[in-house]
This record gives sequence, C-alpha cells and structure tokens, in this order.
Amino acid sequence: MTPPAAVLDEISFLARAPSRVRILVFLSESGPTTKRELRGQLSQSRSTISRGVDSLVEAGWLRERSDRVELTPTGALVIQEFLGLAETMATAEELSPFLEWFPVSEFDLAVEEFQSGTVTGAVDGDPYAPARKHTNRIRTAERLRALLPSIGQNAISEIHRRILAGDLEATLIVSSSVETRIRTTQLAPQFEEMLSTDRLTVLVTESVPFFLGLVDDRTTQIGVEDDNGIPRALFETDAEAVREWAEALFADYREASSSRLTEL
Repeated sequence: MTPPAAVLDEISFLARAPSRVRILVFLSESGPTTKRELRGQLSQSRSTISRGVDSLVEAGWLRERSDRVELTPTGALVIQEFLGLAETMATAEELSPFLEWFPVSEFDLAVEEFQSGTVTGAVDGDPYAPARKHTNRIRTAERLRALLPSIGQNAISEIHRRILAGDLEATLIVSSSVETRIRTTQLAPQFEEMLSTDRLTVLVTESVPFFLGLVDDRTTQIGVEDDNGIPRALFETDAEAVREWAEALFADYREASSSRLTEL
C-alpha cells in the first residue's frame, strides 16, 4: 500500500532538513533543554535553531514550556521511527551488492535475516575483495564445509596449505563443471595431495546455485556471482538463524550428491 501523500510530505519535511533531525535526536537522548543549549551542543546558529524549533513546534513534534524545549509524545514516536527507517536504508545500501544477485525468493530465508551480517562487494578498484575475504577466513579455520559453483586458485591453495599442515578438515560439494576443472587443470596435483590425507572430502552434484561456506561452528559465508560467473559480493554472518538455514541447505546438497571424488 502506498503511503498517503500527506505522510510522504511529513517524511520529506524531516529528511530534507538535517538540522531538524539533529534537534529531535538530541532531545530524545537528553530530554528537555533550552534553545541556547541546543545551539551550543549542535554547533548551530541562533537563526538555524530558531527556525528548526519553530517548524517542529508547528508540526506538533516539539513544544515550548517556559524557556525549555521538549519532545511531544508524537515527536518522540516520529524520531524513533525515522531513525529506524534511516538504519534500514543504510542496511539496504550495504546489502545491495549482495541482494542484487542472491535469489532470496527461491530459498526459505527472510531478507531480514541478512541485516545482521556484513557484505564485501567487488568494486572497480578492488574486484577481488570478496574472494580475498573468503581466503583470509580460511587461514584461521579448522573446519570448512562449502558449496562451490566455481573454484578459485588462491582459495584452493590456502585450503591445500592448511590441510597438508594438518590444520584444516574440509568437505566440498562441487558442481559437475567444477569437477571437470579439478580433473583437467593444474589444480589436479593439489587435490590429489589433499585427498591422500583423508582430511578432504569432495562430493559432486549436478549444479550449485551459489557459494556457501560454513566455517568452523559459527561463521556462515554466502558468495554471489553475476550472469558471467564473476564474483560480485560475499555476505558473512554469525547469526544463528542464517547458520541453521545454511546447515540444512548443505545437508540437502550432501544427500543429493551423485558421486564422491576419490582419485584423479
């Protein structure tokens, strides 16, 4: 339902004047105060504070008593909800590089669950930031379970190093195209060495929708690619709800895997 025009006008009235927002926030945190104290605390001119207070009084969000200014109950509700909206918008902006490519509607996970995590996006100056973030996490992991729709040399080299050192155990569920790449490229010797340690399990399934990493017993990573297979963003969280969803999804793919890679 589209909000009434009058409501949108009131949101715009507040959003287009940061000084009004700062006045409301200060009063919500500090309680009633004088215009003079508002000027000092907010480092604003007398005219700016006067205009801001007068307009907020007219809106019914502030009232003046003697020489003091205070929030009305309506004003307290308005600033509380406005700050919530601002936080939601900031979160949406941060998650945008990830949500653009993650098929939320196809999986049983509410978009609200992503608010507790962080996103590392690929940008023009640093297109490999998501892959580097993932590789850095592997450096301290003791256990890794992952769905791999594609495969990167740096991450595999780090997995190889830690498995051969006896520091990591890993279970990888790969797509059939990734299996082909493992068998037919320079990755084959590394996988042969890792498989010989019994610290690596590689299962094969027809396709994998996105990168999913379960690191140790807490951290969950989800990586997304664009239509050309280029990594676009890595989402990372310790949220329990996301972890439970990831555990169930990994178990489904493990059960549905068609074969196990035992030798090359």
